[in-house]
Amino acid sequence: MNKIASVFGALVLVVAFSAVALAGEPQVRLKGGIDKVIAILSDPALKGPAKRVERQKKLRTVADGFFDWRELSKRAVGESWPRYTPKQQDDFVVSFSELLQKTYILKLEKYNNEKVTYVKEQVEGNQAFINTLVVMKDKNIPINYIMIKRDQWMVYDVVVEGVSLVKNYRSQFSKVLSKESPEALLQRIKDKIKALDDGKNVDDVVGKEG
Repeated sequence: MNKIASVFGALVLVVAFSAVALAGEPQVRLKGGIDKVIAILSDPALKGPAKRVERQKKLRTVADGFFDWRELSKRAVGESWPRYTPKQQDDFVVSFSELLQKTYILKLEKYNNEKVTYVKEQVEGNQAFINTLVVMKDKNIPINYIMIKRDQWMVYDVVVEGVSLVKNYRSQFSKVLSKESPEALLQRIKDKIKALDDGKNVDDVVGKEG
C-alpha cells in the first residue's frame, strides 16, 4: 500500500502535457480536472498552513467532480458488494471516498511540478483507458487511468507501475470480509479516517487482521 499511497497520491493530480495530437473526450475530461487541481495548488492565496482547510476543501470538490466513488467502491469490495444493504452501500461510498481523499490530498500537497505525458488513449464502449508517463527528476513512472462513461467520463481506477488501486484495496477488503461482517469493514474505514484526523499515518485501509 505504501507504493500506491506515495506515488498515486503525489502524482495522480499533476499538471499534464499531452503527447497526443488529438485528445479524445475522456482525456480532455481528465485534463480538465487536473488543471483545476493545479490551479488550486498553485494559487498563492491558498498556500500555507492557515489556508489548509480551505485548500483541501477545494481539492475534494474537484475530486468529487471526476472520480466515480461509487464505481470505485463497488469494484474494490468486489463480489461481496451484494452483502451490503443499500444503506450500507451508501455509507461505504461516503466513508471510503472520504478516506481516499484525506489520504491522497495530504500527498498532493507535496506536489513539485512533476510533468505527465499522455501516451495512449483507448476507448472500448463505455470504458476508456488512458496511459500516461510521469516524468520525474530521476525516473519515469507509468500511471494509467481507467474511466467509465456516465453523464460524463469519470475515473474509477488508477494503475501505478502495474499496481491497480482498486485491486489493492480489494485484496485488503477480502481478507476482512472472509472473517468479519460488512459493517465491521465499514467501521475499520471510519477508524482509519479518525486516525488521519488525529494526525496519524495510515499505510493501508484495513490494518492488521487479528
